[in-house]
Amino acid sequence: MQQYSTLIFIALIGLAFYFLILRPQRKRQQAVQRTMNALGPGDRVMLASGLFGTVVSVGSKQVVLEISPGSELTVLKQAISRIVTAEDEDNVEEYEEIESDEAVVEDAAPAEPQLPAGPSAGEPTTATDTGPAVEPDSSPTSNSQAQPTEPQTSKPQTAD
Repeated sequence: MQQYSTLIFIALIGLAFYFLILRPQRKRQQAVQRTMNALGPGDRVMLASGLFGTVVSVGSKQVVLEISPGSELTVLKQAISRIVTAEDEDNVEEYEEIESDEAVVEDAAPAEPQLPAGPSAGEPTTATDTGPAVEPDSSPTSNSQAQPTEPQTSKPQTAD
């Protein structure tokens, strides 16, 4: 009797494995295959990355999608997750409701002011620059690059 209960237990585990894992996986594969075979020009599809597009042409392994007017993208058929229906696409009114709700939330909780990084008003500042102080040249120059100036000596100007 012990040996029969062990065989029955193993058979139940095998059936559970089939119904919980293998059968649903096979159904998903068949559904994906039906979707790939049903693709045709003009269909709206969604890629696994969430990108929407319109099918322009279908090859044996690739599909050419138009993602915006004049912009085409070539992808593998396996990248297409589903054909988009009217229920999948959002309405403009839904976006307007979401945007108005977000505006109310933003007005209700004002953002804290950001203080500039650096020492506080009460903290002393220390100078870390130990180089010699350089005064800016006050003479106007026509070049945008700074040129070294020579020390001026007092020479009498002569008229030529």
